[in-house]
Amino acid sequence: MKENKVETFNEFHEKLVGLENLPEEILNKYPTMILVHGFGGDKREVGMFDDVAKSLTENNFLVYRFDFSGSGESEGDYSKTSLTKLVGDLRSIIDFVKKQPKVDVDRLALVGMSFGTSAAVALNAPEIKSYVLLGSVANPYEVLKNLFQEYTFNPEGESFRISSEGEHVEMGPQFWKDFSNYDLLKGISEIYKPICIIHGEKDTAAPLGEAKIFYKNANEPKKLVVIKNSDHGFYELDERNEMIKELINWFEKYLK
Repeated sequence: MKENKVETFNEFHEKLVGLENLPEEILNKYPTMILVHGFGGDKREVGMFDDVAKSLTENNFLVYRFDFSGSGESEGDYSKTSLTKLVGDLRSIIDFVKKQPKVDVDRLALVGMSFGTSAAVALNAPEIKSYVLLGSVANPYEVLKNLFQEYTFNPEGESFRISSEGEHVEMGPQFWKDFSNYDLLKGISEIYKPICIIHGEKDTAAPLGEAKIFYKNANEPKKLVVIKNSDHGFYELDERNEMIKELINWFEKYLK
């Protein structure tokens, strides 16, 4: 897998840093995936996106993945972010990807992970021809509130938690207030593109019900895949391989 660092800017002139992963086979244009990371994550998703990108490139898909503003190597303050900010970042990322000479803009897809699924659904970009949603978050206020309640949840002030990687995560009140601007169940009902929803049976971060309610409100063609015994990150090798196989099969069917 060939890997190049790429950069673009969001509407606030903050640099967004990403990776371009190219297949070995030389083609004029490639069907292209954009991987969208989750809350407090980055473009590698603790190695999961590395594995996904490797498998996609082996199947002749071109892959782009970026750190949202305030995450990873990108500029900005994540404590001041919101779903609206992330939607704007994703819009900037898609616009950048569409301009790349090897991208087939008629075969452009999104893979969202966790809170990245919320951003993907909220944006509903018309250029996207197909979606895969991993560890879906259909009700982000409730799901993310549960992550903070063990530490400090204060929607009127500063909320903080310690992530599973030991990172101190702090969010300002704008993060929670912004969710009132979105109805993601209505949003997914307005996406008329193929959607595959893949979720861990024992997901403790985003309950399986999140995937089921997205699936219920999505349009055909759609598919719900529940990975037996898997948690949020598809951590075990067999679980991750099953998830990646389902993802690739979906795009082979609806994108190539």
